[in-house]
Amino acid sequence: MSRWEPVDTASIPNDGGELHLFKRDNEFAIRIAGGHGDLMNSRTHGSEDALGTLACESLRDKQAAQILIGGLGMGFTLAAALGCLPAHA
Repeated sequence: MSRWEPVDTASIPNDGGELHLFKRDNEFAIRIAGGHGDLMNSRTHGSEDALGTLACESLRDKQAAQILIGGLGMGFTLAAALGCLPAHA
């Protein structure tokens, strides 16, 4: 199995530590420095998919629906929401 390679680091505001982005083959992981395990991983994102879908199911038939999605930035919640909403949302 390939080793995780560091890609980039970002500071967390208010002395919250650092976020680290790692890559292994075609997989990515976001971790907090000194933490245990991944905050987000490109291979396992079921909770992000569910959040985007569950939040948008009731908006499926609403005209001019608008949503704001914030997160760590791998885009899984956004992709699930867009898949659930009509193209004009």
